[in-house]
Amino acid sequence: MLPERGWLTGTVIMASMVGGAVSHLVLPARLGAQGAEVVTASQVNIVDSGGRLRAVLAADDERGLASLVFYGPDGVRRGVVGAEPDGTPVLRFNNAAGVGRLAASVNDDEPVIIVGDEAARSVLIGSLGGTPIVGLFERGRTRSQMTLGERGEPRLSLFNGAGLRGVGLVVGADDAPFLSLFDAAGVQRLTMGTVDGSTVVNLGDSARPRLVLGVAANGRASVGFYDAEGALERDLSADTVP
Repeated sequence: MLPERGWLTGTVIMASMVGGAVSHLVLPARLGAQGAEVVTASQVNIVDSGGRLRAVLAADDERGLASLVFYGPDGVRRGVVGAEPDGTPVLRFNNAAGVGRLAASVNDDEPVIIVGDEAARSVLIGSLGGTPIVGLFERGRTRSQMTLGERGEPRLSLFNGAGLRGVGLVVGADDAPFLSLFDAAGVQRLTMGTVDGSTVVNLGDSARPRLVLGVAANGRASVGFYDAEGALERDLSADTVP
């Protein structure tokens, strides 16, 4: 029999960990100023030659940020650069309607960038726990996620409309590639890949592989049937078939 590879596992980053993280910002730190040549003010409004407000530098804006806000000629807010009370930097750029299209923040050592409409479709690029992550979101739900495992192995996951994994792809630290397919309930049903020069296909029920197909490195083909307890019921390997 060929060696049997276990079902693959992966990480699922919930949209709730990152969705809207850069759009709910609270309370600034107040800075004191000293010296005769220093201007001290809680807010500075900058206007153009026509008297239109184009930027506001505030120590405490309406959202509680220490911020520099830029406005278009029509008065729509187009960009914000600011800092939270703990010093966390934040950045946000809006479209012509004032709706956010790019947001960024760095919380401790964890940078996060969100591109697109968070209420519709968006891309998240960031790092969680030192692990780089790229995610595609649709209305707050994770639909695709790419990341690296603990030993640098690349992982790609695709999710169904319920937020459950539908497809998983990984290249292990031993350079063995594996592809896994899941049913609508997120249960792993099929895994195929290579192990030590052998090609293996596992088809399973809701609990474990039940049918294992393989071709060994020496070219010997095999088919194994397993019971519900994982015990081999029938072996149709080339050297066992009469």
